[in-house]
Amino acid sequence: MKKIIALSCMTAVLLAGCGRTGQSSSDTSKATESATTAAQTTAADTTAEDTTAEETTAAVTDPPATTHDANVSAGGIMDMYPAIYQGFIRDEFERTSGENNGIASIEFGFRDLDADGIPELIFKRGTCEADFAINIYTLDSEGEIKDLGLIGGGHTVFGYDENSADLVIIWGHMGAGSLEYFKMENGAVVKAQDSYDFDLGQDNSYEDVLREKGVRHMEYVSAYKSGLDGEVKSWFYHADGTAEEFDGLYLDYMG
Repeated sequence: MKKIIALSCMTAVLLAGCGRTGQSSSDTSKATESATTAAQTTAADTTAEDTTAEETTAAVTDPPATTHDANVSAGGIMDMYPAIYQGFIRDEFERTSGENNGIASIEFGFRDLDADGIPELIFKRGTCEADFAINIYTLDSEGEIKDLGLIGGGHTVFGYDENSADLVIIWGHMGAGSLEYFKMENGAVVKAQDSYDFDLGQDNSYEDVLREKGVRHMEYVSAYKSGLDGEVKSWFYHADGTAEEFDGLYLDYMG
């Protein structure tokens, strides 16, 4: 079942309590040997010799195709990363549920922090706002998932700076808020700048602050299971504040 829901997701998430992936060199060598043999044939085989020579010339002229192992590896990971991330997200959801009497809540989004064409996974998991933890994961050259560290917890949503493209973790609770900026340097996640802390007054809102600071919401998926007999529900939150609801664990979104 899939539903379209119009909502203001920022206030709901930030104020909520607990709840809710050619020709090889050997071929060229053989062709060259054929050319030598053809050149040594008798005059009676002149026609055959000419034909063989023409074929040999074409074979030698075409450069042998080369394949770089690094390119094969990169191409393989590029094709495989959705399945790798999907398996990881599913396993973590099931593990969290199994450790908490069937209760599990996750949120995940994707952003290519190192600009290599393969996005990093921003992953939040726990049972409610009180115990949420946000980690960033990437894939190494062998396609193995690598944990880049803990960067946040509950009462948060994912965003990015529209000017620097840095990842932003947006925290808000009880009228206070902060923006934490992150980026990748030399394979590690580091804070890109000091955090921006703020308090809300009567004349501003979280959205006003984000607009002023040039911070945009990221798309992300949220999934929740309420207990051992509970059904899994998922929501795909778009950057414009709308959401789609799904039965089961929704894994089709890959950034």
